[in-house]
Amino acid sequence: IKTMGAQSNHYGDISTWIEKVIESCETRQQTRTADKLLRNFEDTLISKYPADYWPNYFYDVIRPLKLQLDDKREELLKNQLS
Repeated sequence: IKTMGAQSNHYGDISTWIEKVIESCETRQQTRTADKLLRNFEDTLISKYPADYWPNYFYDVIRPLKLQLDDKREELLKNQLS
C-alpha cells in the first residue's frame, strides 16, 4: 500500500504520514483532502486484510486518525470564529 508521502508499505509508516498530513492542515479544504486520503487508506486495509480489519486496524489505526482529523477541524473552526 505504498503512497506518495509514506516511506514504506508498512501500515504504521503510512499511518504516521497521514498524521503529519492532518497536523499540517490549515484550511477546511485541506482537511477534506486529508479525509479522502484517510478513506483510501481505510479502504485499502479493508480490502487487503478483511478478517483483520476490525480487530486489528480500525480501533488501533483508523479510529485515532479520524479523531485527530475531527480535532483538527474543530481547531480550524474555532480559529475562524475568533
